[in-house]
Amino acid sequence: MEKPVKEPQKMTIRKAIDSVTDLIASLFLPFINLLVSAGILKGIFVILSVTNVIHKGTSTYEIMYSISEAFFYFIPVFLAFTASKRFKVDTFTSVAIACVLLFPNLTTLMTGGKAIDLFGIPVQLVQYQASIIPILLAIFLQKYVEKACKMIPETLRGMLIPPICLLIIVPITLVVFGPIGMVVGNAFANGYKVVYSASPLIAGFLLGAVQQIMVIFGLHWALFPIVLNNIAVRGFDTLIPLFGGAIFAQGGAAFAVALKCKDAKNRSLALSAAATTLLGITEPALFTVNIPLKKPMICACIAGGLGSAVIGGFNVQASAFALPALTTLPVFMAHNFVAYLVGLGVGFAAAFVLTMVFCSANVDELIHKEEKLGEAA
Repeated sequence: MEKPVKEPQKMTIRKAIDSVTDLIASLFLPFINLLVSAGILKGIFVILSVTNVIHKGTSTYEIMYSISEAFFYFIPVFLAFTASKRFKVDTFTSVAIACVLLFPNLTTLMTGGKAIDLFGIPVQLVQYQASIIPILLAIFLQKYVEKACKMIPETLRGMLIPPICLLIIVPITLVVFGPIGMVVGNAFANGYKVVYSASPLIAGFLLGAVQQIMVIFGLHWALFPIVLNNIAVRGFDTLIPLFGGAIFAQGGAAFAVALKCKDAKNRSLALSAAATTLLGITEPALFTVNIPLKKPMICACIAGGLGSAVIGGFNVQASAFALPALTTLPVFMAHNFVAYLVGLGVGFAAAFVLTMVFCSANVDELIHKEEKLGEAA
């Protein structure tokens, strides 16, 4: 009897998406709180600037600017750290590679406007501050350089492998990875610009409707590099503002559920979940209120699309990475800020009204039913 022939395992689209989002999450999740905090600091700097509390050209301005921008400038260092953990290479060597790319002398060369070379090989002028792709490619290469260095006697590896990595990886990054990163980064920025320009309103509605569904499956991580790239390449971003309608809609739906609850414990749970959405955190509302009750989630998705359609239709821009929240409002003040506030309000109010109208009055019973199902599982 012939043995059945095993079909070669093919990576499905879902597995491919899962792999990419898992990779991006592993790179950004360790410092996501710092990333969000940096956005808040940027907002504080914007407030101080527009209210003339600090003035450009003064030392106070420069210090506050440094506090608000340093994290984004040195993000390759943070990515080098997390990528080293992901690719299982020496962390200090990875960080050293990032530091070389951001070293003032090299930065001056790259921004000087004059042609430069490395041993006669032309080096394209690429700015590595706030960049993402070059450092990730560099640390990925480090994995193979370190593996090739295993032939070195073990007693000498600690002393020889780091300089070998630097002497091999930095030149390759400057000559190859840097230009690749610039081309890919520009392609992402221009590609998004084309899609967004086709219809900002439709783009806003679609993203606002599905953004929180993406959060459920972790797919939203794939959008963060695009946002950071847009800010690095164009100086602003129109993608992250579109999260606003979706985030605030989850709060509106959870708030409506809270009003429908007669059980004090359930009401408190829903109210606290609604409150956290105003700080840009939707997981409590998603997983403890809206998803279990189903209809509030549907209402929130529809309302999120409506709110983000307003934000997209008026071309709202973010001056730095910051998740939409009450604490990060100043980051979105650069362009059509009033429209941004209206979009947030539409998302929250529409979700509230839709949930009040279409969600069952017996939310307490539904919540208890979900709790029992969870316990049985």
